[in-house]
Amino acid sequence: MSLSVTQRPELIQRLRTEVFDLLIVGGGITGAGIARDAALRGLKVALIERGDFAIGTSSRSTKLIHGGLRYLEMGDVALVFEAVRERQRLLLLAPHLARPQSFVLPVQQHVKHSVFKLDLGLTVYDMLAAGSGVMPHRAVRKKALLRMEPLLQAEHLSGGVRYFDAMTDDARLVMANVRGAHEAGAVTLSQFEFVQPRLGKDAKVVGADVCDRRTGERLPVAARVVVTAAGPWTDEVMRRCKGNSPIPALMPSKGVHVVVPRARLPLTHAVMMTSPIDGRVVFALPWPEATVIGTTDTAYTGPLDEPACTHADAEYLINTTNGCLTATEQPLQLSDIVSTWAGIRPLVAQAGHSVYKTSREHLIVSDPHGFVAIAGGKLTTYRVMAEQTVDAALKLLPATRAAECKPCETITLPLPGATEFSSRVRPLEQLQIELVRSEGQTESYARHLARNYGSDALAVLEQSREEPQGDEPVIADLPWTWGELAWLTAHEVPLDLLDLTVRRTQLYYVAGERLLEAADALAARMCRWCGYSADTAAAMVQQLRDYVAVRRVGAPEAAA
Repeated sequence: MSLSVTQRPELIQRLRTEVFDLLIVGGGITGAGIARDAALRGLKVALIERGDFAIGTSSRSTKLIHGGLRYLEMGDVALVFEAVRERQRLLLLAPHLARPQSFVLPVQQHVKHSVFKLDLGLTVYDMLAAGSGVMPHRAVRKKALLRMEPLLQAEHLSGGVRYFDAMTDDARLVMANVRGAHEAGAVTLSQFEFVQPRLGKDAKVVGADVCDRRTGERLPVAARVVVTAAGPWTDEVMRRCKGNSPIPALMPSKGVHVVVPRARLPLTHAVMMTSPIDGRVVFALPWPEATVIGTTDTAYTGPLDEPACTHADAEYLINTTNGCLTATEQPLQLSDIVSTWAGIRPLVAQAGHSVYKTSREHLIVSDPHGFVAIAGGKLTTYRVMAEQTVDAALKLLPATRAAECKPCETITLPLPGATEFSSRVRPLEQLQIELVRSEGQTESYARHLARNYGSDALAVLEQSREEPQGDEPVIADLPWTWGELAWLTAHEVPLDLLDLTVRRTQLYYVAGERLLEAADALAARMCRWCGYSADTAAAMVQQLRDYVAVRRVGAPEAAA
């Protein structure tokens, strides 16, 4: 089922005229997961997002689906157990969005844990994940570890461990849930802002006023329960509720990532580095077209909308990497950075704990007047967070309405893009073979299609055949084609070039400033796909130029 900008008037009309059981505020992974879960149970659902879907924390994570080794060290055994179980569900229900990834954890002189202690800790990690289908870890001696990952610095290396977790594209995981909610009957609208609740007798919720940010129009929405899943913006939304809902105390934490060319750091495995600067954990992650380094974890008090990767942030990540890995030709420099991203974790504050040691547990609070709010949590555990939030919301609905609902289905129902995989063994590999043999694709492009679109890959190819030069890459030597972008515009409702190149694809992250070379052509095609005017094209190009400019790292003005 498509979800495009051309459907926006119809969805707005539904928002204006229907009575919803749940109005969900926040279109990140938590809000999208709640919307899908609730709609599948038979509830009438509206999901609104002030910006683009996944624009906040949910497109700015380290993009890992993992139990969290350091949370085990902190004693959060229950969180780790829940996370590894949810990891396994995602590997089964969305194999195109959660893929196993091997990690190496080197033990160098500055690392506080010995190989023996890491081996012991990972044994517990494997026990918690027993039966999950992920290979167990193994301790590795120095020589074998260097053969396994040649870029590791041999000096002061005593050995290490190899273990397995999973990687994802966090923004595409959000969109899969948004599409799933839409297919189940939910109204899903980006660029719609929650203004204030509408209250009836006894100050109970009867709906909310919302604003279409594209037109400025303000309209009332009828709803029985308002669910806040606004991540770092939870406090702001709760203030607009005029004190009618308890406010979780948040401790915002900033996480920064930088992207460097794969040729400069051609990793064989993901590497879990311990920074020689301060002992914090930083990952170096191999993407097909680049290598990602991150994340930082620091207290944050600045603007929530666009947190910056500062010169100091980038320098910390580059220096940490140079202390653990050997880049080709010469040590990494700030000038090697292709792109950056920074996000805010909405952690639930714990007295006496720094942001680094604050638990990633989530908190759900509800008010009998008709408000539910969720804060905290991890990308990996979004599904169970959504299930628990819907359960809490059901208690606020009329008993007869709640009784009509079906049980939670997300625990077994594949996400869009995996709906034809349920009975297949190693589905991505089989799909790749089919794309090569039957569709004539190269092995590398078949892998790209399978990993990004899953069972929708054939539909993407069909769209490519209808689009002029549809099989040609948008940027030379990168896999994304004009046909892919046409399909994404028709099915995943990007409203501008940033939606399309930053969140629906990873074009910005791996191309950086090279993306500007295609800006005019991108804008022209998007205007045609969406029915926009030429004036809109010019505005979108300028928006993209501004976005790239403010994210440059290493220039003199950035260091000032």
